[in-house]
Amino acid sequence: MYSRFDEGFNAPFGYTIPRDRVVVITNSEYKAAQECQNAKRVARLEARRAEHLSVVDQLEKHIAELQPALQEVNPYTEFAATKE
Repeated sequence: MYSRFDEGFNAPFGYTIPRDRVVVITNSEYKAAQECQNAKRVARLEARRAEHLSVVDQLEKHIAELQPALQEVNPYTEFAATKE
């Protein structure tokens, strides 16, 4: 018996019957897919690494800017000024 619910694209109100799908591919296709997926992962990791390295560079610049000011401040003179 034919039912319109059997057609996934023509089901009313967006109702679809969930069906499991099994796809059979050759080993060479599987290896190619894995290599493609690994290349994408490596690209994402390299992008994250570049972002982290830019943050590290910015932090090192800030530290370099603040380091001379830190050496100029004598903590004993500040405490002496606050005690008086």
